[in-house]
Amino acid sequence: MLDQLELAFGRFNGNQTAPVGSYLNPRTLAIFQQASDGTLPTDGTWVRVDPSGTQTLAVIATTVNSVLNSTYSAASFHTQVAGDLLGNPGMASDDA
Repeated sequence: MLDQLELAFGRFNGNQTAPVGSYLNPRTLAIFQQASDGTLPTDGTWVRVDPSGTQTLAVIATTVNSVLNSTYSAASFHTQVAGDLLGNPGMASDDA
């Protein structure tokens, strides 16, 4: 799943500066949106699923489903919260 998302949307690591957009964290199914360039939360790997920083969760679900051939709905995702943060971010999804 992560490989397909990265190929379709690109990959950003937590704490990396990223452009405006709506980002999905596949580990937590959290959505983080920013209306200007900024730093992503230290949640691990993020993919930019939409260039808009104000996209709805329903549209994001449709976009993700088109890439993964999945059945996510808006209720499958949540807005990123502090509880999603990694205590020890390490090397993101490449940690052994």
